[in-house]
Order: sequence, then C-alpha cells, then structure tokens
Amino acid sequence: MSDKMIRKEGIGSYYHFENHERFKDLTVSLDLNYNLFYTGRQALLYILNEINNSGNLSKIWFPNYYCQHTLAWIKKSYPNIHIYDINPFEFSFDVVNVSEFATKNDVVLINNYWGLSSMKTDADDHGPTIVEDHSHGWLSDACLHSTADYCFVSLRKSLPIPLGGMYWKPNTTRLENDLNFKADTHFYKIWDTMLHAMTLKSDFIAGDTNSNSSKYLPLFYEVEEALNIYTDFVQLTKEHNHFIESYLHLDTRKIKETHLTYLYKKLQDTAYYKIIKRSGFTAFGLHLLFKDETDYNELKQFLVANHVYPSSLWPDNHLDLEWRYFLNIHIDYRYTIADMDGIIALIDTWLKNKIA
Repeated sequence: MSDKMIRKEGIGSYYHFENHERFKDLTVSLDLNYNLFYTGRQALLYILNEINNSGNLSKIWFPNYYCQHTLAWIKKSYPNIHIYDINPFEFSFDVVNVSEFATKNDVVLINNYWGLSSMKTDADDHGPTIVEDHSHGWLSDACLHSTADYCFVSLRKSLPIPLGGMYWKPNTTRLENDLNFKADTHFYKIWDTMLHAMTLKSDFIAGDTNSNSSKYLPLFYEVEEALNIYTDFVQLTKEHNHFIESYLHLDTRKIKETHLTYLYKKLQDTAYYKIIKRSGFTAFGLHLLFKDETDYNELKQFLVANHVYPSSLWPDNHLDLEWRYFLNIHIDYRYTIADMDGIIALIDTWLKNKIA
C-alpha cells in the first residue's frame, strides 16, 4: 500500500462539473471552421451521410482497433463496415497506406491513437475520402493542422461537459451552419442527467456528505446506455451550445505535457509493461502496454483498489500482437504533481510486490 494519499474521489473516471471561469487563464486558440453536435458519434454519422448523399460512396473502412461502442452504433446505419489492419501502439512508421486497400469512392477512417499518430497516409487526389477521428488526440498538432477531407472529435473525452462532439472540414472555408435537426426533449434529458451526475460528483469533492459515488456513478452509467441506444440526430439547444463553447478553448494539452514530462522521468519500461510515448507528441494519458494479461489485470485491480481508475482502451479489440493489453491512466487538468507522485508510488509498490 502506498503512503501517498489519493484524493477521495479518486483519479480517473468521469469528469465533475467545474465553472469555466476557472480556466480563463488556460486557453488555446482554435482556427477551425466547425459544427457542434451532442456526440462525436453523431458528428461521424453526419459525415458519412453527407458523403453517401453525394452518391459516390462505395466502401467504408475502419481500423481493426477502434472503440467498440462507436463502431456498433455506426453499424446500425452502415452495417457493412470493412476493416484494415494497423498497429495502434507502434509509431516509428505510422503512415497508413490506403492505396493498398481503398479506392476513390471509398471512405477510410484514420484514428488518432492516443494523440501520438502522425495521421499520414499515401492518399492523393485520386484516392479515397479521408475521415479523421481525433477523440483521443484533441489539440494534438495532427488535429489542429489536419489536411484530411473531414475531421471529428468526441469533446467529452477531454472537456468537463455533459455531452459534446464536433466536426470540421480542414480544406473548406464554409460549412452549412443550419443542420436542420429536430428538437427532442427525451434526448435533452440525457444531457440533464449527465450534468446532474457531474454536479453531484462536484458536491462530493466539495465535502457534501449527502453526495457520494453510489449516487452519481449510476447516473453516469445510465447516460452511457442511453447514448448507445439513441440513433437520431438532435438539434443542439442554444443553452447547450453556449455551455460547450464556454469550455472549448480549455488548453487540456498543456497540463498533460507537464504531468507526462514528470511521469516519464520517474517511470521506465519494465519486464511487465512498456510505456507508450512518442518524442514531440503529447499522449492522451499515461499509457502502459502489457504482454501478459494476468499482469495487466493485476495492476489494474491494484490501482482500482487504491482509488485510481484507469480505462481500458479498448478491451473488445483482439490483436495478434505479443504486446496488446493497453491501460490508460488519467493525468489531465483535474490533477496535480502530487497526484502524479501518488500514481508513481502505487506503480512502484505493485512492482516491488511482483519482484518479492
């Protein structure tokens, strides 16, 4: 057991509500011509529909390592998804050779893996349409300076907002601002539920004895289930649009860089895991890659028992790779160097127990 204290709400899991004024001195400019959606999935589906409506869509290609929930959701509208192979943990040469499998009327989704992907392809003017997913690479250079046909992002992966997605066309100066979606009071309740859960978590952090994880966690899970079921586009209300916009310029990357620089100096690769990183790039979190599933599960369970809640990205994917069990530990703006010391101490304790 580590003698470093972990904050009572733990490290990781869902964001809590924070007033956007807290971040007024931590902002970044965005030179993107975008439209906002309630989710990144809706943004992706809108892109595919736009391409399909042009009458030139043949095949849709997804990488073999991708969020299982988003893929299943998209398959409700486009069931015949084709798959291409990629190694999501190797970046020494990460050019996607789309010419080897896709043709001009195809769509190829390129995923920004953990903010470490260059997003390079061999596509030319006669190649497929390129759609980039920057949900785990928000504010990366590849995201902000993309030259793809379309880009989208799930903003709630990085920002303290109930819901939020975005799409933009890097090579287009104007977008259709009126998406002409319908209002839906049932869907708006999903937003309200998520915001209520985030507020309850904030109350708990602030010391409200009437709030705890048994009250807010079920609400978070309820929202996830609802989003997996709901497939219609919904008109973003002015209030919700303003809410998302008020957090949109939060520089989440700067704090991650500080935390990761500190962590990389203290932690090294071991016989049990590799640290997935790339010089000149800022990772989404502290990423540990395991060869042995038992070791992966042991560390994950040890962290959870000590109130550090890592995410598994993504457990339903199966790769024929020796090192393939991937753990993400959150190191975002919610935390401090003291929290990083807590993470380091827990990992060191686990390693000592393994060696003993």
